[in-house]
Amino acid sequence: MKRPQLVESITDFSKNFLASFIIGTLVFTIISDGVSALFWEVFGSQLQAYLNGRYGWNLSYNQLRGVMVLLLLGMLLLLVYLTNFARWVWRWVGRLPFLKVPVQANVERLTTTYPGLIVAMSPKEDSPAEAVIRFHWNDGQATNLKHCWVLCTAKSLPYATRMVQRLADQGVTQAVKFHYGSYALPNVEELETPPNLLIPDEQIDDPNYIQGLVDCIYADAAVKGLDESDVIADYTGATKGMTAGILLACARPERPLQYISQLDCSVMAVRVSYKLKQAQ
Repeated sequence: MKRPQLVESITDFSKNFLASFIIGTLVFTIISDGVSALFWEVFGSQLQAYLNGRYGWNLSYNQLRGVMVLLLLGMLLLLVYLTNFARWVWRWVGRLPFLKVPVQANVERLTTTYPGLIVAMSPKEDSPAEAVIRFHWNDGQATNLKHCWVLCTAKSLPYATRMVQRLADQGVTQAVKFHYGSYALPNVEELETPPNLLIPDEQIDDPNYIQGLVDCIYADAAVKGLDESDVIADYTGATKGMTAGILLACARPERPLQYISQLDCSVMAVRVSYKLKQAQ
């Protein structure tokens, strides 16, 4: 279905700059000013009269506006930083029938290290997880790595334990904190059982569970002072279900991805980009 010409002219600056400018700058400004005036003149005056009459506060009009602006700003900050409101809005927008989210992934050789790292442990001694950790550790030279979350299963947990011990013997754990096994995570996704890094056998092939678990890891990273863009997730060596879950959780540009190339064992970065468009 072709987009209506009028809608395309308004939403795409490259099609009709004048129409986009008039609608986006002038019309929307007039509408927002009208809503603002209606709010303050009708609701604001009634609230001022109520507060002054009921509590005898004797608030002036400007004082009331200042208090209301501060309250609204505080509520907005609480919603954004102390709740899952932003994540909920993004999911809701993605379900709108008239919008689509085209995703494009660009692959390039990774040349930088990250403060945070998520890896999936394979049930073998030479797990790709260790190679990835050593890449970001960079022999301790100009390394950024501070925290590493290791996704484990019951089979791979003993291998993860021995891997961390090998890294500890080489002094890696003096600067890097390794989280694995029964390490508890914030339950921001409200999973049925409190999440940790030991994946139950019945959930190994459940992408939705893995996605929620990775979201919990990013919440834990935030507690440790790391932004989402500071934590890169590697899906090399993961099961198909775990890989799908990691990819779903990192389908945002601010959550970087990586994997080890099978051609030359290089660490490759996956850059995800998207923009909202009207559905065809």
